[in-house]
Amino acid sequence: MISRLGRMSGVAAAALFVFFVLTGCGYQVVGQGSLPEGITALCVEVPENRSSDVKLAPVLGDYIVARMVSGGVSAGVGCSNGAHLYSEIRSVVTSTVSRNSAGEGIEERVAISGVFRLSSVDGEVVWRSGVITGDETYSVVPGGDSTPARDAALDEAADRLAEALWSAMTQRF
Repeated sequence: MISRLGRMSGVAAAALFVFFVLTGCGYQVVGQGSLPEGITALCVEVPENRSSDVKLAPVLGDYIVARMVSGGVSAGVGCSNGAHLYSEIRSVVTSTVSRNSAGEGIEERVAISGVFRLSSVDGEVVWRSGVITGDETYSVVPGGDSTPARDAALDEAADRLAEALWSAMTQRF
C-alpha cells in the first residue's frame, strides 16, 4: 500500500512540475494581436532591397504576409485595398560564428536587417520601426560550397524577421 501511494505521489509531483515549468518559464502561445489604428486589412509592398541577395525581397514579403494572416489580419502583396506596409531591407550580413582548430569557419550566421513603415488607407504614417533584425546560424564545410545551407538559413532569417516585425507592430507600451 505504501509503495503504491508513493508511486501516485511521484506521478502527481511530476505532473505539477511539468505544469509549473510550462506555465512559469516564459513559454506562451502566440495569439492574435492587433495592428495600430485598428488596421485589419493590409497591402504588403514588395520590400525595397538594398542587399546583394536579389531573391530576398519577394521571400521576405511572403513571410510578412503569412505572419500577418496568421495574426488575423487580411493581408496580400500587390493589393490596393487597405493600409500599406512599406519595407526596406537595409543589409544582409554573414559572419563566422565558430572555427575549427585550423582556424577555418565551420559555423556562420546570416542576419537580415530592415526598417518598416505602416500607412493608413489615406496614406498617413501610423507606425514606423527602428531597425529590426532576423538571423539564423548554419554549418559550413571548410572549402566546400555552403550556398545551399546559407540559402536555407537566409529563408529562416526572413521568417524570423517577419515574426519580429509582427511583435514590434503589435506591442502596446
